[in-house]
Amino acid sequence: MKITENKLYFSFVLLGLFYFVTKVTFYILDVCGTTALMLGLLATVLTILIGIASFKEYSKKANKLVAHWLAIIGPLFILIYTPIYMTTKMGIPVFQFSTGKIIILVIFECLAIAQLILSILMFKGVREKNKS
Repeated sequence: MKITENKLYFSFVLLGLFYFVTKVTFYILDVCGTTALMLGLLATVLTILIGIASFKEYSKKANKLVAHWLAIIGPLFILIYTPIYMTTKMGIPVFQFSTGKIIILVIFECLAIAQLILSILMFKGVREKNKS
């Protein structure tokens, strides 16, 4: 089975790709800098690797679900870290962000929430598969 055949894992990886696509778009529009662009790339690479590792655990019926736990922890980290990073980097309260910055924050938070939901579904699915 390929990862593209499993919609849940493929969606998780695809959402990870959108972190960098979003940052590149806003970098081109001159809303964010190169540091933010590199953090978007880091988020993308890590979530794609975690998604692929989770799929391998799923397809091999692994007993220890390390990658699936990382798939839950990763989006949680992004949910918490993104507003903290943006607030400390700009030195202003979240409610005073410029329109471009608040859009980046909302997009990243929505992507992380969607990935968190997918990772919980992935975790439930792999546990049910391992029981049978």
